[in-house]
This record gives sequence, structure tokens and C-alpha cells, in this order.
Amino acid sequence: MFAKRLKDHEMLQILRAISDPDCEIISIFRKVTDPEVIINSQDMEEHYVLHDFDIEGFDYLPDDATVTYRKEMLKIFGVKYAEDYMFRGTR
Repeated sequence: MFAKRLKDHEMLQILRAISDPDCEIISIFRKVTDPEVIINSQDMEEHYVLHDFDIEGFDYLPDDATVTYRKEMLKIFGVKYAEDYMFRGTR
């Protein structure tokens, strides 16, 4: 629901916070599932899948990636994002 609505520049904002402030997006695959993003970071390709409340990293993922991801998503989507996270599965 949230991840699928991310714009390209918002994905870049998130991945710069998680990986490398100078990274650039190489490609974005917007399938029926959550977006898959490949970035170039320090001359290396990194592959990520962005979910609503978590991020998968196939090449590199720092220990605080999930927390950083959720903070960036909160900046983008606001209180609705936090409410959906807190009350998921209880409605």
C-alpha cells in the first residue's frame, strides 16, 4: 500500500539515508509486488525490495536499516503510516 505509492525521488531519498548519500538509482521494477530498486553506490550495484514496513537488501543492509527506512517512510507519509504500522492486523 505505501511502498507501491513511492515516487522515484522518494525511493532515492530513502536509499540515500540507508546506503550512501551519493548513490544513484540504476533501475526500478514496479511489478504487482513491492518495488525492486537497484542503485549504484561507490561503483557497486546494490539491490533492494521496498515493503510497507521493512526493506530487503540483497547486497548490503546496515543494522539500523529497518529503523532508518521507517523514519524516512514516516517523513513521506506522515501519521497515517505510523497508525497503520501500529494497528496492522487489529482492525
